[in-house]
Amino acid sequence: SVTRQGGRPIGEFQLVQAMLAESHAEMYASRAMVLEAARAYDSGEDRRLAPSSAKLFCSEMVGRVADRAVQIHGGMGYMRHVPVERFYRDVRLFRIYEGTSEIQKLIVGRQLLREHA
Repeated sequence: SVTRQGGRPIGEFQLVQAMLAESHAEMYASRAMVLEAARAYDSGEDRRLAPSSAKLFCSEMVGRVADRAVQIHGGMGYMRHVPVERFYRDVRLFRIYEGTSEIQKLIVGRQLLREHA
């Protein structure tokens, strides 16, 4: 079933379209970043900066995407029977699992100073 607001499908609203576009662009950039980090890691060229940068960016990105998804769904985004609610809860793990965003920032910062100091 299509979510409606004021009798119109929410996808017709320009702000919803803008949020979808932002999420899509961030996911597209994240995919490119992960593929480049994997290539650099596999080649032995970069086993620290690119993977940590990708982990940091993607973990934060998925949080922003989840926030937008809840925003798009309004109050229904918090209801347990709506899949967005579970997605919103689960994405928090991306910022914690395999090194918190704060740890990734430290790794990236230190590596940048080593390479460019």
